[in-house]
Amino acid sequence: MAAFSIYALVYNYVDIITMPLVLIEKQMYAVVNHGVLRYSDSVGFVFTCIFGSSFGLCISLLSTQFFYRYLAVCRPNILNHLEGRRILLIFVPAACVSIIWFLMCWFGLSMTDEKIEILKKPFLDNFAEESIIPFVGALYWTVDSNGVRRWNTSDCLASVGLALLMFLCSSTIVFCAVNTYKKMHETGNSMSERTKELNKQLFITLSLQTLLPFTLMYCPVGCLFLLPFFEVNIRFLANFAAASTAIYPAVEPLIAMFCIKTFRRALICHRKMFKTTNTIASTANSQSGKVRSNAV
Repeated sequence: MAAFSIYALVYNYVDIITMPLVLIEKQMYAVVNHGVLRYSDSVGFVFTCIFGSSFGLCISLLSTQFFYRYLAVCRPNILNHLEGRRILLIFVPAACVSIIWFLMCWFGLSMTDEKIEILKKPFLDNFAEESIIPFVGALYWTVDSNGVRRWNTSDCLASVGLALLMFLCSSTIVFCAVNTYKKMHETGNSMSERTKELNKQLFITLSLQTLLPFTLMYCPVGCLFLLPFFEVNIRFLANFAAASTAIYPAVEPLIAMFCIKTFRRALICHRKMFKTTNTIASTANSQSGKVRSNAV
């Protein structure tokens, strides 16, 4: 949770700088930099790639979180070898996914003359931009003068590579979640009522935290890769992909805060204590006012 919180802080700054917009145009998709660096081709393109890698870091950190829970419940003997600074080793795969995502955006989804020509009109219609602003995107194929479709190998391979990274992270989440639930269910009979109740809360939290990324991240971004193959342009989905990716880091911690009773009570009690303190203070002020008036 601490790593995810640090990531969320960094992601916010990247999001503010890039202000990404998603665009689907026929057989092409693009993530557009509409931030303060949109008129700087080189720097703006770098930050757009960084935004892509931050998404890769997000989904990989999420799978790391589920993997840690899997080790804690199902493989505690392995977790014992990751004490102290060695716990940082579980973040190495997440860092690798983020770096690979950046490289695929940089080399496979780069700006080309063909892509720029296709996006000139959409930029003017959607963003009121006459000049070309930085973007990363894939143009799956082009049609030559003879009407022959020619596939763009680098764009297709980069998109398939990104989809495979998403599949790898999502498979890790499903595997760890299912096995963690099975282990918790198997050991449920030997637990006390209090532990059973805690495990029930953890299971609800685990289920919601498994469904949330598929709803807000994997499905929208997966459709972003898939729809251009069929030349389908759903404007709402393109905008939803950018928005849902931005709000996910803020929504994810709320599940644990409200599904786990200990966290929920801490929040509610804090609010009650705040109200009680204000009530006592106002009562004390009222009483002191009456004493002064009687004295006079």
